[in-house]
Amino acid sequence: MSNEGRFRSAARSALLFSAASVLALATSAQAQEAVGNQGASEAADSEAENVIIVAGIRASQKVAIDIKRDSIAVVDSIVAEDLGKLPDQNVAESLQRIAGVTIERNRGEGRYITVRGFGPKFNAVTVNARTLATDNNGREFSFDVMPSEIISGADVYKSPQANINGASIGATVDVKTLRAIDQKDQFAISASAGQMWAELADKFNPEVSGVASWRNADKTIGVSISGVYTKRDTRNDEFTIGAGHVYRSSTDSYYNAGGVPGARIGPNVAPFSRVSMPSNLSPFFFERSLERYGFSGSLQFRPTDTLTLSFDGLYSKADFREQQTGLAYDFSGGTLVEQVVEDNEAVYQRYQGGFVDQILQYDHRKVMTNQFGGNIEWKPTETLKMSFDASRSKAERRGKEDNLFTTIRRKNIDLWFDRRSGSPIYEYGFTSPNYPNASTNPNGITAHYYIWGGGTDVDDKIEEYRFDNEWKATSNLSLFAGAMYSRRTKTLTGDEMPFGEQCAYCGSDRVLPASLFSPTNRNFFQGSGPSDIVRDWVIYSPQQLVGVIDQFAAADGKAFNPAVFSPSASSVVDEKVKIGYFMANFTTDLGSMPLTINAGVRYEGTTYTSTGASRTVLSAQPNGQGQNIIVVSPIVPVGFEGKYHDWLPSVNIKLEATNELILRLSASKVMTRPTLTDLSPRQSIQTNPGNETISRGNPDLKPFRAKQVEADIEWYFTGNALLSAAVFYKKIDSFVTLVTTPQLVDQVTFQVTVPDNGKGATVKGFELGYRQAFTTLPSPFDGLGVQTSFNYTKSNANYTNQVAGVSYGLEGLSKTSYSLVGFYEKYGVQARLAYTWRDNFLQVASGRNGEPEYFDAYGQLDAGLSYEVTPQFTVFADALNLNDAKEFIYSVSTDRTKEYRKTGRRFSGGVRVRF
Repeated sequence: MSNEGRFRSAARSALLFSAASVLALATSAQAQEAVGNQGASEAADSEAENVIIVAGIRASQKVAIDIKRDSIAVVDSIVAEDLGKLPDQNVAESLQRIAGVTIERNRGEGRYITVRGFGPKFNAVTVNARTLATDNNGREFSFDVMPSEIISGADVYKSPQANINGASIGATVDVKTLRAIDQKDQFAISASAGQMWAELADKFNPEVSGVASWRNADKTIGVSISGVYTKRDTRNDEFTIGAGHVYRSSTDSYYNAGGVPGARIGPNVAPFSRVSMPSNLSPFFFERSLERYGFSGSLQFRPTDTLTLSFDGLYSKADFREQQTGLAYDFSGGTLVEQVVEDNEAVYQRYQGGFVDQILQYDHRKVMTNQFGGNIEWKPTETLKMSFDASRSKAERRGKEDNLFTTIRRKNIDLWFDRRSGSPIYEYGFTSPNYPNASTNPNGITAHYYIWGGGTDVDDKIEEYRFDNEWKATSNLSLFAGAMYSRRTKTLTGDEMPFGEQCAYCGSDRVLPASLFSPTNRNFFQGSGPSDIVRDWVIYSPQQLVGVIDQFAAADGKAFNPAVFSPSASSVVDEKVKIGYFMANFTTDLGSMPLTINAGVRYEGTTYTSTGASRTVLSAQPNGQGQNIIVVSPIVPVGFEGKYHDWLPSVNIKLEATNELILRLSASKVMTRPTLTDLSPRQSIQTNPGNETISRGNPDLKPFRAKQVEADIEWYFTGNALLSAAVFYKKIDSFVTLVTTPQLVDQVTFQVTVPDNGKGATVKGFELGYRQAFTTLPSPFDGLGVQTSFNYTKSNANYTNQVAGVSYGLEGLSKTSYSLVGFYEKYGVQARLAYTWRDNFLQVASGRNGEPEYFDAYGQLDAGLSYEVTPQFTVFADALNLNDAKEFIYSVSTDRTKEYRKTGRRFSGGVRVRF
């Protein structure tokens, strides 16, 4: 997108938010009267009962507003509309409604969050203030494993307090599960059942959930439990550049054949030097089957007024089965007979006598996440409160032994691509002189390459113990002190096939039975994309294919074995953290204005060990058949240890200028530990032509450290409305950056990527938020409401990518983003229309072939509608991605596609019951 286009997008965003703000001001005079006796009565009742009412959109909005108003630090919240019901398919998609929070989507579902420009590795996620393990290789928490039905809400702490668990430069997100003893109703039960229809997959998927809560009348015993089951089959159509764009010259050994330099370049192609071109083209059907269970529960005892015991448990299990069926236009065979180069980019190429591969990849990801914790809270006196909390969390990922990557080949093919249309989907096609309809013809297909098994299993274990004390020293001074110990062990267990066995049939001299193959009949990117593309190819059973190849191998005396444990692809990072803090809350008056000051300091001492193994590529040579022959050294064990400590002061000031106007000022020093992936010494070696890469971790990394300050103004002009603005500034002392350098081994140049301690940067910006229920409008318009946010973030980070010769900024930072939600709630009708948009952002600083990759600007429209037939029975319907938005990832610039995904629309409907 051009600078002019970005300016226009930002302007449109600001205008949308301004329009919403004008609407707020236009109705504020009437809205202020809504506080009245009814609002005061509701507030008094709520305070008397000390409960949170979660029933309906307006009630959840009011609770979120009250949480923000009462907090000393800068906190934003989401609250379930009803028992066991957030308005989105997972927690991340609900969090994006908060000012300053954006999400990163992965194939149609929100997976990671970014807060004020800082991506997932900079944000800490806790459940009931306890760190939750994750099945990702690093610390980043993936919200697709946590169903929204098992939580009651979440708080986003943008400014830290010394007693808040979770070291982060971005924010700490504390997810809350239901606790029955604090509920208004003694007994409540809610359940829902529905079906979701996915457009591209054309399948219906069941979803069932239930929540139950009970306490006795004296509030001395309470128990709650929630559960959810989801089965979901989805499909995405994806056009990818599988190994990214590469720089090639006509003198490269890549164009040699039979030992003759330049033999693969025709006479009509002029000599060229360091021209960027796609390594291959890979149109894919990506199909995912997800089966997920989730449970959470709590048990509480309050035997006396001074003692409360709480026990919480959370368990989630998800089974992901993914199959990718697609073509792979590999240009490492045949003769380049035509080429058009513009601005040093190959925009058109045609090859004769080459080959086209097809890949069918099956991946199995079984994920289990649990957390169990207990808390004892004791109030021995009116002024002293003590608590002890212990928890354990575990996440594991399995399934690598089921993974299967297979490649088949069509030989003697004429193939071409053309990028000049400007579409993210390049025009492409291929023909065969030996048989018609080459893409779906089952004849002449040969065995090529496969990997049986392989991948990484993950085990993440966390144990935490904390002791907190609160002493109300005087009527306006409270002191807090505490200590905490945590230990986290992340184990990555990788499997690999020996390099030679992967490619026993790379000569593609074994023709496969035509009976193995049939057309997919799926119609790639139906109704969109260029007209001159291949929209169908063949599908097959990878297990049957492997069975046939095993028969070939037995007859030919070749070895094919499943992947085995690889020490160099495995590692263990063991991290121990000791924490202590002291904090004070002081209240006074500044003239007639109540003033609250929260100040404290937190100490965090970290020690860690990182163990694994390493190896070196000794030789690498192209074999002339689309693969490289690689020889590696024996494996050598490696081990590292490190330690560092941080003193983290923080201060939060809250001034209630009037009953409706609150001013805040916060300053703090913060840190984020390096992600565990970067600390790991494990290696990954890719050997395919055009994707020769080596990546490994760096156990000598230092943490991210920053100083930050922010100022906020909040106008609560009615009891159910808020207009807020915040400005923030963060000075990061050091960043972990990815450094990619070329390394020539024999005839092959590998791009070696290693994380390293880089220079710092500044991040600054502002955010606006507005939410209101228009309860004072004339009927029936008094059911209307709105929630909007607008975010602007800018950084001076300017790092250089040596491979592409371009500069880049911070991962995950979008300059502008906004969310606009309108809702209506009256006469039993509950309707919601939500549009969320974020600007483009750097997704990976060093992606395929070491180049930076960006996620393009994305906006999605969702809708929901329900009708309360009776107070106990509701029917509902929801729609996701009504505007059929596409996900677009590009390398360096928008004319160089990395991935372009069509996820389609999704519709669901069902019933809810509540007693």
